Amino acid sequence: MFSLEVSQEARNWLAEKGYDRAMGARPMARVIQDNLKKPLANELLFGSLVDGGQVTVALDKEKNELTYGFQSAQKHKAEAAH
Repeated sequence: MFSLEVSQEARNWLAEKGYDRAMGARPMARVIQDNLKKPLANELLFGSLVDGGQVTVALDKEKNELTYGFQSAQKHKAEAAH
């Protein structure tokens, strides 16, 4: 299991990218696929989230793209113990 925290700026970015005047919110599925599901898949299957953990998604304003922070469950537990 993992938790996902998405900053308000990242949510706004997703909403802007996922909406089209002509198509409404139909592009949202692709935006979520490309910008959330795909980046998380490798971490869940092979990376730091194999045993669960925490994901933080934020917006890099300079690059106008999302950034991802991954913290494994083991590291999260160790930090909580201190």
